[in-house]
Formats: sequence, C-alpha cells, structure tokens
Amino acid sequence: MWKFKPKGAEIPKYKDHTKNLPIERADSPAQVVIPLGMHIGKPAKAVVDEKDKVKKGSVIGEAEDGVSTNVHATISGTVIAIEERNTFRGEQLCVIIENDGTGEEKTLDPLESIDEETFSARLEEAGITGKGGAGFPTAVKYKTEAKKVGYLVVNGTECEPYSTTDYRVMLEYTEEILAVIAKIMDVYTLEEAHIAVEDHMDDVIARFEQFIQEKEYASIYVSILPSTYPQGHAGLQIRQVLGIEIETGQRSGDVGVLQSNVSTIKAMYDAIFSNRPFTERVITVTGPRLSSPKNLLVPLGVSVQSLLDQCGGLTGEYTLINGGPMMGKAFENLDIPVDKDTTTITALDKMEEPARSACIRCAKCIENCPVRIQPIHISNAYENGEYEKAVSLKSDICISCGVCTFSCPARIPLLDNIQKLNEKWKEMQDAKE
Repeated sequence: MWKFKPKGAEIPKYKDHTKNLPIERADSPAQVVIPLGMHIGKPAKAVVDEKDKVKKGSVIGEAEDGVSTNVHATISGTVIAIEERNTFRGEQLCVIIENDGTGEEKTLDPLESIDEETFSARLEEAGITGKGGAGFPTAVKYKTEAKKVGYLVVNGTECEPYSTTDYRVMLEYTEEILAVIAKIMDVYTLEEAHIAVEDHMDDVIARFEQFIQEKEYASIYVSILPSTYPQGHAGLQIRQVLGIEIETGQRSGDVGVLQSNVSTIKAMYDAIFSNRPFTERVITVTGPRLSSPKNLLVPLGVSVQSLLDQCGGLTGEYTLINGGPMMGKAFENLDIPVDKDTTTITALDKMEEPARSACIRCAKCIENCPVRIQPIHISNAYENGEYEKAVSLKSDICISCGVCTFSCPARIPLLDNIQKLNEKWKEMQDAKE
C-alpha cells in the first residue's frame, strides 16, 4: 500500500487576500500573555517572578529535561502575573508582561564557531520550534536526528488555503533562507538540500533560482511539486522530493533526511546570524470576514483581538479558525494569545453544521486519501463502538489532513471520527497498563 503515489485533493487556494501584501510589523501591544507550553513536550519552567523587569529576549521559561525548549519575553516591561490562562493548547501557565515602551532587547552571545553541538545548542537556547504547525522543538530534531543524514528538505509548500505566511517569508527573506541552508549543509556535511514549493509559486521559484545561481550555492535545489493538497506533510513530501519512504513509526532522521519548515529556517537565521531568540513570527490574518487582511510580524503572546483590530476588525457573522480551514481548529475566545505555532488566523463566513446523509458508497474518501487508509470504514468502526478495529484499519496512520471530510458528499465527519477512534484506542491501551 505504501508504494502508491499519494492522491490528495484539488482544493481552492483563497490566497489572493494577502498573497501580494508585504509583511508589516504589528503594533507594539500594551501587554502580552506568553504560554510556557508553546510546543510538543514538556512546558518550560518559569524562571521569573511577579514584578521582575525583563527585556525583549530575556529568558522567562527554561527548557525542562526531555522534549522541551526555552521561552523568552517578547516585549520589554514588567512581569505582572504568572497564572493559568486559556490558550490554543488549553488552560496552562502563562507569564503576563506589561509593556514599558522602551523596546530594550537582550540578544544571545555571538557564536565563535559552529559545529553540530553548538548548532543544536543555539536552537535550544533561542527557543526555536517547528513553525509549520506541529511545534516540535527544533533543537531536539537537529540533536537526535542529524547523526547520519545526507539530505535537507525545506518545506515551503504552504498547502493550507488562505495562509501566505511562508510565501511572504520566502519572497522577502530569500537570501537569509539560503544562507542558513548552506550553513546546515556545511555543519552536517549534507549531500543535497531541496526547497519544496508548489508549482503556482512562480515568483518564489524565480527568486530562489536567481540567488542560488548568483551566490553559486552547490547542491541546493528548488523542488517544484504539484498544487495538490496536502503537499506539506513531512512523509509525503520526502517521498515526492527524494523518493524515500518513511514507514510507520519512523521519523525523517531515521531515513537520512532532515526536514524543516521554511519559516523555521528563517528563525534559525535570526538565532545564528543575528543572535536573536524566537520572540516573534509572521502570521497571516485573513478571510472574507476581515476588511483589511494582512501578513503581520507579531510578538508572541499578543491577543487575537489585537491582530483582528489591526486588520480592520470583523464584519458580519463569522467563524474564526486557528490555522486554515482544512486542518485548523475553530475558536471563539478573542483574548487567546498567539503562540509559536500560530501560522494563520482565518475569519470565515459563519459556518453551520452541515446536514449529514447516509454514505453513498462513492469511495471518494478512500480514493483521495494521501496515505491510502479507508476513512469510511474507520469512521464506521468508531460509530459502531468497534474500537478494537483501530489496529487492523491502521487508523493511527492518519495524518489529519481533512481530505476525506472535504471529499465526502454525504458530509460525514470522517476526520473527527478517525481522531475519536484513535483517542478511544489509546484510552483502552492506557487502561491496560
């Protein structure tokens, strides 16, 4: 089953709202709410107290043992509270900082030399996490997976509708991205690096190819992929670019490949070449319910409400999504702070629960599934309480892309049911331990 070419789906892009809008620096907020758990793994441990003065870039949370990373102040000011707040990852401990308006900044010490050890240590020191949405601490990847690798794949496909975060980063920071790629290749002695982009990104492709030629970068290539969703998935992309299969349970490093999102690469540039920790990121704030969508460079911890206000505010009845409409999650609380893996805030027309009908046996969900599982059978297993079928139906292989739900004319919540079946199966296994 793994040798079939992935299908996916042709979906509308809806990127014209912000595609041609340069990145703008967001207004400096009066206050930020910075979650200590903005990544997969253990939240950082708070190392500041109330009334402490901090600068932009000061460490306010130190990485715990295992999978974790540092968290930094994103504005200069005073810590006014350390308390539980509602975030995109649920209720968790946050550091609240009141802006003093000085803009004072604390940078990282310059690196005298860079090898594998100092490179991954700098990523941890800077608090860099994957900026494609998963939020995996980047230092862990480059420390544990980069022992025997030969290739780097940089993900610039940005296949989620509406989002133009990575697109603008690639256009506006082309030289910086290539500089980091060249540095990674040198540090880890890689054979090749591939920048994966979709075939509609003509201007991005031209810029990369121009600078690769001008700077005479060796073994850095632009890999042009079809505009078929979901091209951004790690395993599928590596298969498309390099022809290398990642089996269930493997990570990219297990097959000799490092992979990072293009915006993560830009954050590495800031840490390695500019000595700045990860305190801000580009977020696309967009959708038909906004009067003035934008690509904003945003300090982490600013509220969603603040960003919406800077984009002209919401109009009419709306549904807000953290991310894009395919894999994003709807939310209502406008006081939630944006975090390290917030890529897009999408304001859509008010979405109603679609009317569901019986399965018409069209098999579109199976035909279009990029990892070749059988969504309707997995969904039926969940709804029939046959949770033990999770193993035989390989529901854990699901990459949560949403193609099945998008393709279903009967409006069956296939992805939701697959995720619920996986949760039930995990509960059953945990109960046995």
